[in-house]
Amino acid sequence: MTEQNQKEEDLKVSVTEEKAWRRILEIEVSKEKVDDEFDAVYEKYKTHSKIPGFREGKAPMDLVKLRFKDAIEKEVLESLVPKAYEDAVKETNLSPISLPVVKDLQFQRGMPLKFKAEIDVKPEIEVKDYKGTQLVKRIRQITEEDVNRSLNYLKEDFAELHPVEREAKFYDHLIVDLVKHQEGKEDKLENQQLFLDPHNMIKEFQETLIGAKAGDEKKIEVNYRPDFHNKKLAGKNVKYSIKVGQIKEKVLPEANDDFAKMIGGYKDLAELKTKIKEGLTKKAMQDGEKNLRNELINQIIKLNFFEVPETLLNFYLDSLIEDLKKKHKKVDEAKIREEYKEIGAGHIRWDYLFHQIAEKEKIEVNKEEIEEWTKKFAKDYKMEKERTEELLATPQNTKRIRENILEDKVIDFLLKNAIIKEETFLPESEKK
Repeated sequence: MTEQNQKEEDLKVSVTEEKAWRRILEIEVSKEKVDDEFDAVYEKYKTHSKIPGFREGKAPMDLVKLRFKDAIEKEVLESLVPKAYEDAVKETNLSPISLPVVKDLQFQRGMPLKFKAEIDVKPEIEVKDYKGTQLVKRIRQITEEDVNRSLNYLKEDFAELHPVEREAKFYDHLIVDLVKHQEGKEDKLENQQLFLDPHNMIKEFQETLIGAKAGDEKKIEVNYRPDFHNKKLAGKNVKYSIKVGQIKEKVLPEANDDFAKMIGGYKDLAELKTKIKEGLTKKAMQDGEKNLRNELINQIIKLNFFEVPETLLNFYLDSLIEDLKKKHKKVDEAKIREEYKEIGAGHIRWDYLFHQIAEKEKIEVNKEEIEEWTKKFAKDYKMEKERTEELLATPQNTKRIRENILEDKVIDFLLKNAIIKEETFLPESEKK
């Protein structure tokens, strides 16, 4: 009997597809193979065991079997099960992505070893319908209102605070001397600036300071909520003594030719507004491209939908939660898992699909493309090329760069082979 035939005699395996990505292997190891393993372990224990009344290796086999029964059975099982599972996976040509869950174990001397191994496998996907995808590239129209809005943001950046002789109102800035009384302690702060923000200022401060004049002295008592964002104040009673020094209002510069010259050397306001519109148009084009890529990915996933293995999804969510824990003290794991479940499944589906497309279309990443990516990274972040290469030299970073470039090349390929219709649109809020 050949070695291959002997292996087949020693092992029987059948596969049940429980889900698209889950397999149950029913494995049986022959009685002869089990007995051989028992005999080998018995001999090992007899040779090396030390039993009172006998020299090492000279105790009767029956006594060795009785004395070390549990340990021997455990060793036989730990030897047979992993090897049988490994041989079963090879015989069935499966690609597990999870460790096996062993169930329904039947094991004793003189009988075949039987057990079930539940595993997750790589999804079996044959990507299709990825050429000729019909897409709509939607680009936002830039209006005069958009330009004026951006111009107002610029004016805000160059606003000045001017003292005024009147009562304080919302959006004013107050210059105050402040004493905080908390738990028997006093903290004195001079020349503090308070912004009378109707949306974010504490209600007690708003009620007391609106209508105040320069020279007024005010008392404020605040009972902070237990969940207040400043933990030093949360749940505490704090009293404040405030003396108003000055009231200042924000004054915006006038949008004119002088303003245009001051902020960027433009010859007049018209040139500034032209540059603003060019910037907004470029941003609208970039947003359109980004949304087009997302629409493409969503369509490819929809046309090649498959159920995501729980193992891969759990790995994605576990990694996400670990990253969040590094940045935040408290992380609601159950909430994160629920909120990101579909997002994670989408990422996994797309990862499988774009790699299959790359393989089918022979799309690869070469050394020159990685070097070009590294140069661009160095330029964007104003770093020396040598320093950049040092930072990116780890195998993990190199793999991530290669994956990013490959994904971009696949998307470019898909867009070149797509049917794209371009449309412009106005947001509902700006339609007349």
